[in-house]
Amino acid sequence: METSARIHIAVRQPLMRFALDSLCQQQPAFGAISLASELDELEGAEGLLRYCQSEGVQVLVVDDRFAGLFEAMENSLARETLLRSVPTVLISGQSAEWIYQIHKVGIVALLTTESPLQEVTEAIYAAAKGVRFFSPAVVDILIQQSRQMAVGGRPQPQENLSERETEILTLVAEGRSSREIAEQLHLSHHTINTHRKNILKKLACKSAAELMNYAYSNGLIEKH
Repeated sequence: METSARIHIAVRQPLMRFALDSLCQQQPAFGAISLASELDELEGAEGLLRYCQSEGVQVLVVDDRFAGLFEAMENSLARETLLRSVPTVLISGQSAEWIYQIHKVGIVALLTTESPLQEVTEAIYAAAKGVRFFSPAVVDILIQQSRQMAVGGRPQPQENLSERETEILTLVAEGRSSREIAEQLHLSHHTINTHRKNILKKLACKSAAELMNYAYSNGLIEKH
């Protein structure tokens, strides 16, 4: 990067946000750095775009949970406009299938939450130059998912569920409430709700009813 670049960090997790801020502060080639505010979160893609344009932001660093930018896989005009206007580095902790789908929407640089700081630095440098950068872990995911698509037509999201999530999915499909599942598995009600949210995201379902339909239609759960 020959000239300094203004960087805006829009990351929901506080520890990651401040770690990225600290990392960027240590790079002499990075220019002014700003952290996302609560207002950015509320205004979503439109708010981020307005801010980046008004402040001359050259690189946007975002995670997959910030401001609901990537909650829907389908086309989002506001998100597409943002990604076309500001080179964006996405740091994702989502499933392999999710990463495979989202890499198509115009992300310049894509990392996982397991990426070392050196990769994060390289990704920001690349984005500032308009050069695509996918971390080695992301490249491996894209290769594996592409192979599954070639062989089976569509990667199966359920393969990304943990053993515990599969167990909870089975109980949800049987019509059990979160409280009943918590009692049976000796877990807290909060933990069960967290698992359910993760399952919905991994299987791209929006409700318990849709989750049950998915489970039955894909043969994950047998009807009794």
